[in-house]
Amino acid sequence: MKQENPQPSTDEDRGVARLSREFDFPRATVFDMFTDPKKAVRWFGSPKGAVKVRFEMDARTGGALRLSDRWADGPVNHTTGTFLEVVAPERIAMRTATLPDGASAPWEALQTVTFDELGPTRTRVTVVVKVLATGAFTEGVAALAEGYQGGWGETLDMLRDELG
Repeated sequence: MKQENPQPSTDEDRGVARLSREFDFPRATVFDMFTDPKKAVRWFGSPKGAVKVRFEMDARTGGALRLSDRWADGPVNHTTGTFLEVVAPERIAMRTATLPDGASAPWEALQTVTFDELGPTRTRVTVVVKVLATGAFTEGVAALAEGYQGGWGETLDMLRDELG
């Protein structure tokens, strides 16, 4: 069964975003797009309409992620993260914190990406984001989870475009 962007269904899940996409590429190829910084810089992290001004990634267990992007109207978001688990070509788990310009507290999330082999040239990527803290994001946990849902949807669309 193919599920794309299922909505949280219980109060416990209000702070969780889940979505999946399928790609007509081998699992190792898709996983490599996530973990090779020279490839990931082209599509990962910055939403459409923002310019990536910093991208550093060491995709190994214990490695770091640093990303900054600037919106057309000037604000910059700074994201830092730690890779908690990188198991090639199956799973990536990371804890991230995003701090908008001028904000005093970051919002934080646990993000898990799994790569399921559906055949020799087909892969399902599933992303689950659990909001840990809303920090400077004042609209609440459910709205932040919805933002992650949209952001990851856009990110996976950019991956699809990059894979060609």
